[in-house]
Amino acid sequence: MLQRIESLVKGLVVVFLAFMVVQTVSDCNVCQSNQVACINSTSFYLCFGDGTPHRDQLYHCLEGFDCTNLTAICVQKSSQRPPSCGDTTQCGQCNANRNYLFACQSRGIFQMCYGATRPTGKFGYCPSGTVCDATSTSICVPEVTGQTLTCDINDELVDTTTASTVTTTESSTTESTTESTTESTTDSSTDSTVVTTVSPLTPEQMCTQLNATGLFPIIPTDPYCQRYVSCYFNNNVLIRSAEYNCPATSYFVSQTQSCVYVNPGYCL
Repeated sequence: MLQRIESLVKGLVVVFLAFMVVQTVSDCNVCQSNQVACINSTSFYLCFGDGTPHRDQLYHCLEGFDCTNLTAICVQKSSQRPPSCGDTTQCGQCNANRNYLFACQSRGIFQMCYGATRPTGKFGYCPSGTVCDATSTSICVPEVTGQTLTCDINDELVDTTTASTVTTTESSTTESTTESTTESTTDSSTDSTVVTTVSPLTPEQMCTQLNATGLFPIIPTDPYCQRYVSCYFNNNVLIRSAEYNCPATSYFVSQTQSCVYVNPGYCL
């Protein structure tokens, strides 16, 4: 009799934990029943009942708390209750891969790094059924239920028209079938808008444009506030330019020209 009671209690506990997991798992940047949209495991936007995340102010849970779809929003971390939105701290980070080969921009979108501190060039897309994984040299690996994702954010939330690409009106064969080109001699049946890649500025180019000594945000701005450029001028001549990364969980603040461990409110 005692064994039956113990088995029944264990079964109820398992059902309760499973229920809690179902109740808290959601999509990133999507308005939940508690009127917030978690953008990562600890940060969120407010929705105000209109189903749209209002991005004018970013809110953060206290250390040790996760963003959830529960009424309290921020709930103490628990191994049995995952946050509503997965971790995005490694999104766009070349150092997430030990060889600095590529950076995951979302679950299925990536950019190459080629040993640099930040990704550049065209956006790559993982085949259906695979996800970007910075721990693998294969870049895209088969998607498995419950796996830890390098950049747990929906592909549609990645702006692939800025930072590394601009849209032009040149004619070319569709990119899904052939390489992009600026020639207009392709068959008109396959004409489409070309996405031409434009590399971000190098440290030297950024410093030349800024024309000042000090530490500054990179150009284009890093939404995660991790990367910054150091410029040193002497008699109006650029002597040194280099790009650096703030330590993990810290943010670069241009006003103080330093990395701080308190999010200034505008960083992802």
